[in-house]
Amino acid sequence: MRLLLLVCLGLLLAFPGQAQERVRNIRLRVADSSQIEIRYDLVSTQPGDSVYLEIRSRLRGQLRILPEFVRGDVGKRIEAGSDRRIIWNALGNGYSLNEEIRATVLVKTNSVPPARPAPVAAAPKPATGQPVKPGTETAQPSVAVTPQPTDTSPTRPTPAPVAATPVMPNAGKPEPARPAPALATAPVSPATPAPTGAVATDTVIPRKSRYTGPAWALLSAVLPGVGNIFVQTPKPKIGFRPLLTFGCYGLLVYGLQERNKSREVYDVYQQQKNAATGESYYQTANGHHHTYYLATRGALIVAVADVLLTFSRGIRNQKTQAANRPPAPVSFRPGLQAGQPTAVVRYSF
Repeated sequence: MRLLLLVCLGLLLAFPGQAQERVRNIRLRVADSSQIEIRYDLVSTQPGDSVYLEIRSRLRGQLRILPEFVRGDVGKRIEAGSDRRIIWNALGNGYSLNEEIRATVLVKTNSVPPARPAPVAAAPKPATGQPVKPGTETAQPSVAVTPQPTDTSPTRPTPAPVAATPVMPNAGKPEPARPAPALATAPVSPATPAPTGAVATDTVIPRKSRYTGPAWALLSAVLPGVGNIFVQTPKPKIGFRPLLTFGCYGLLVYGLQERNKSREVYDVYQQQKNAATGESYYQTANGHHHTYYLATRGALIVAVADVLLTFSRGIRNQKTQAANRPPAPVSFRPGLQAGQPTAVVRYSF
């Protein structure tokens, strides 16, 4: 008997441990600045099982994941195998990847063991061997019957009053207790897996997002086209922007050379004694000066346009990041009220 109890106890401890061994070898990485890739190995599946994902932030707790932003090997009818893949679009879900998170892969099973039929209580047999006097009436023992859904029980007759029945020698003995009908209950098997399924977790610290704000306009003021490279999202884009830098500086150098030529020719014009002979020098000097004016003003217009475009793109990037960033508990900014400078402190809880 002791050996049987030890075997049963070992089975009770072994079955839950095997039920939890459903997901292994979870890997988590940041696919890009907006998506997270989760890979895992699914050991075994059963009909009705479903795989789903939970994300928990270290700062904000449990995150609400919308199904339309999760794709891959998630949901029902996922076959067992290695290197299963889930992609979560965190930025589209409204969360920026600038904090520590924890991913949990769960397997939920809906398999329920069939309910056992309820046993029907046996009808008690009437007591025998008791003496019965002639002319006396004895009450028949009642039989407990389990009602069926389609059966209509007839109305039982009202028993005769007890006072009219003669007292028997053994009337003081209590009647045997009637067995209560058993209730149909679903037995709980120790091998049934937990409803929440197996849990496997891993932790990742996403890379820190780079700065894409309007301060890059200062770089564009010095090197036109270069600052605009760093405000492009999600990654910097070079393209033909370096040609803009060489073009602006090339026009500026060319314009300065034309100005020096204009001054030299104008000095020669002033040395002429006759206005007719000096007219050609004057026209040449005027042409060099006109070229200098167009080249330098064109370079200035292109540089200013690049600074404005970089600044506006940086402002737009800041607004997008602020919408995805959790609000700071305490913020400070300067303000102006009734023409007087003020300091505005904001506290959220």
